[in-house]
Amino acid sequence: TSSTVLITGETGTGKELVAHSIHDLSKRRSNKFVKLNITNLPPSLIESELFGYEAGSFTGAVKSGKKGRFEEADNGTLFIDEIETLPLEMQPKLLRVLQEREIERIGNNESIQINVRIISATNEKLEELVKERKFRKDLFYRLEVVRINVPSLRERKEDIRLLAEHFIREYNMTLGTNVTGITDAAVVKLESYDWPGNVRELQNVISSAYATCDSYVIEEMDLPGRLVSGTAGNSVSQMKLSEMMNLHE
Repeated sequence: TSSTVLITGETGTGKELVAHSIHDLSKRRSNKFVKLNITNLPPSLIESELFGYEAGSFTGAVKSGKKGRFEEADNGTLFIDEIETLPLEMQPKLLRVLQEREIERIGNNESIQINVRIISATNEKLEELVKERKFRKDLFYRLEVVRINVPSLRERKEDIRLLAEHFIREYNMTLGTNVTGITDAAVVKLESYDWPGNVRELQNVISSAYATCDSYVIEEMDLPGRLVSGTAGNSVSQMKLSEMMNLHE
């Protein structure tokens, strides 16, 4: 379907990947997947980024005017990340798009019909923001037609080995190396950790272990020290550093 989707979950759980998957499995997959992270923009530019503008609409505007993200995503999907940071004064304008399926560029009063599926994501509890009057209730209901919660990594530790092996394969392809996997002992250490940074943190840990791995398999000793308290933890990298310093001398 083309239902509006709200994806919730902690930072680093992979909400954007879920949004990509929804688009790739939909009838819109041959059209654009356009994304916008609200926090990457100053409030004064959010409206022009979303709706576009006509030539000469404001100081610094491109002379030919510019399409906004909604027009770029026409017949495709627009993914709005960290939707909770959308300023209150902008929320009625997004609500109108959801209701009317049309936009107006800055500097032009003519409406432009659009056919866009909107997927938004948040790591906050929008219900609480609604109670605090920091987010419009009517917009929240419009965004939450279908809700998908992405669980934290500590809630799905059975995925840790699969994800670790996936990242290892990615690094092998990128770097042209041949690390064959990860030991059971190393996986046990990974599974005993709480992962406050979720999948993104796991990827960084595997990247670190991959860089210090001194064999064809990632071992417990290759993991960062915070994961292997009481063991060497990345001792290989320290050893290599010492060897390099000795060679230099």
